Amino acid sequence: MQVDSASMAAAVGRLILALIAGVATGAVLVAGFIYSSLGDALVFKGLFLVALFYGAAIAIVCVPVWLGLARVGWDRAPAAAALGFVATGIFVLLTTAAGSHERLDLLAYSVLPFAVCGALAALVTWWVGTKFLA
Repeated sequence: MQVDSASMAAAVGRLILALIAGVATGAVLVAGFIYSSLGDALVFKGLFLVALFYGAAIAIVCVPVWLGLARVGWDRAPAAAALGFVATGIFVLLTTAAGSHERLDLLAYSVLPFAVCGALAALVTWWVGTKFLA
């Protein structure tokens, strides 16, 4: 059976849509959390843009991992949430340790809020992917 290029392009388009939906969801959640924690000193739009870049970087790492999980049959919502949680938590820990961030007190307690945002973003990606790829 040969796959035609039109159906392959449509599948890739739907996959990109799912990734965009997940990254945007995570960016809104993280920007909202930081904005609500730190107040008016930060601009929400700037926070959102930075969070988009972070989300895109996390997605680039998660896509090959997800393909490996799907190959062994772990392609359900709990696996997506766990991957988003762990990947975001590790990414935030690594970038915080490597950078000189102002207002580090936001991360002093835990990376848990950011990891939860990553899990929710992964669930949105999974949900959009299953709705439109089915």
